[in-house]
Amino acid sequence: MEKRGTRYVIAFCVSVITGVLLQCLYEEMGGPVLSTLVPVNGSAWEQGKLCFWPYLAGALLIWRLGDGQDSRGGHCVLLLVMPLMMTLVCQMLHLTERWEIAAAWCAVLMAGMMLYAFVLRHHLWGGELLWYTLAILLGIAYLLLTVLPPQGALFTEPLHVPTLAIPV
Repeated sequence: MEKRGTRYVIAFCVSVITGVLLQCLYEEMGGPVLSTLVPVNGSAWEQGKLCFWPYLAGALLIWRLGDGQDSRGGHCVLLLVMPLMMTLVCQMLHLTERWEIAAAWCAVLMAGMMLYAFVLRHHLWGGELLWYTLAILLGIAYLLLTVLPPQGALFTEPLHVPTLAIPV
């Protein structure tokens, strides 16, 4: 285990700042490209984007600041697990307030980084190619299901949920 976890703290901050900046860009400029990167409504599926796209910046930082023995596939596992956990948390707890969504986002992001630091950094099941492929497929699903969302409780915006997920 590492003596200091500063790279994880820095990566957490970078991920949060990236998410907030993407949301601010979307609010100012809009557009279909930015709408695929940030939540555009209060549905649980859209809230999962908070843990997918901003974590890419944090994962790159963790990997670059590492000692070269870290598992890149472990980051791909987190790219699968964290958005799905965020989606489940939003769906099961019926989060409606901005501060609730932001707190859940930070908690899921922090738990994911701790999972990487203690487990996924060295131990990876199934080989890296499998996890790379699954992470890419989830990214494609976010792109396609944002543009053409299907009908269902997971994809529809619940009543009284603000469209701005991150308080800015």
